[in-house]
Amino acid sequence: MPDLYTPRQPTDTRSTLTARSMASSSHLQRVSAYSALLAEALDLDVDVLRVASRLHDVGMAGVPDAIVNKPGSLTADERREMEEHAELGCALLAGAGVEPLETAAEIALAHHERWDGKGYPRSLAGEEIPLAARVVAVADTFDALTTDRPYRPAGTVDAAAEILRDERGHQLDPAVVDALLERLDEVVAILEEFPSPATGRPEPAPLVDGAPMTLQAAAATLAISPSRLRRWADEGRITVVRTAGGHRRFPIEAVRKLAAERGVRPNVRPVDPPQEPLPVLRQQVSAHGSKMAAAAAAAVYREGPPGWFSSEGAKSDLEEWLDTLEASCETGRYTPVLQASDALMRRAQSHAASLLERHAFLERFGQVSVRTLVQAGANRNEIASTRRLFTSLQQALLQARD
Repeated sequence: MPDLYTPRQPTDTRSTLTARSMASSSHLQRVSAYSALLAEALDLDVDVLRVASRLHDVGMAGVPDAIVNKPGSLTADERREMEEHAELGCALLAGAGVEPLETAAEIALAHHERWDGKGYPRSLAGEEIPLAARVVAVADTFDALTTDRPYRPAGTVDAAAEILRDERGHQLDPAVVDALLERLDEVVAILEEFPSPATGRPEPAPLVDGAPMTLQAAAATLAISPSRLRRWADEGRITVVRTAGGHRRFPIEAVRKLAAERGVRPNVRPVDPPQEPLPVLRQQVSAHGSKMAAAAAAAVYREGPPGWFSSEGAKSDLEEWLDTLEASCETGRYTPVLQASDALMRRAQSHAASLLERHAFLERFGQVSVRTLVQAGANRNEIASTRRLFTSLQQALLQARD
């Protein structure tokens, strides 16, 4: 298994996913989020699909970079070598005895099968293909169509949707395609939430009145759909800036102003922390807390210079926060860690860490924690409670924002 705590490094925006780049690939973040969204629509286990889908191309570790990153067409021999990644990925993952990994093995083997039976490696057709693999096939196809690849630039969302309709019942499961198209606003929000790292492009315009919010977060705050917020931005109704990758970001003050005009309170739905101990999380924080914090900080700063959370000056504050988190997980009383998080975030703010930076650290630490619990075999209740804990910490930060 890959080391969950290894700090992540930037990847080439044009690179197709390989196991050597998968830890930092925004492709994996998007496919994971698309798969989870589709799993919910199709009554599958959302948490399992969210994790298992991230390993769909792990077999690419055995494919030479010269083939993976080739800008032109593959030869017949190169294509055969590329297609071997499906069986290799299954071999790497099968037999672990852990549910997410067993599903991941199934996905790795079958996500290039086609609904019409013309795929590989086993030429399965229709419902012979595991449903989890059919879900990832649609998610992966949409992502391939809407992001840059070595052999062609990204296409538009509208063009991708049209291609999915054309492949419905041919390459792709009709029900899964329908589920994605019915949720296209949410899918586009995910695409904008996890843009591919940009290279050789201008820096985004500076934010002049507050930390930026993603399209999805701003739309939720305003109680409107992401598509409506995009229209309002295009009409000039709300200030919007573009990232280096061309994705929309909304200054918090602009969102607050529009929320006030609409009579919407810009607060998220209250989320209370769990009320029970989290023994597996306590064990993982005790054994690996510093590595988990380093991984979260590396994810926050992977596209830019390191900031306070990855500095030497933050270490003692983070250690104190981790000690409190460990104690709260043992007792099931989370008021101390809420207070410790507030103190940590105020300390970060005093060292010029932006609101977005502070919020992102809590979010990334929560994601690392969930991955750690899955690998450790924690039950679903503890995984759900852990997610709830970090959601409550993030909400407390937003409610206390400067």
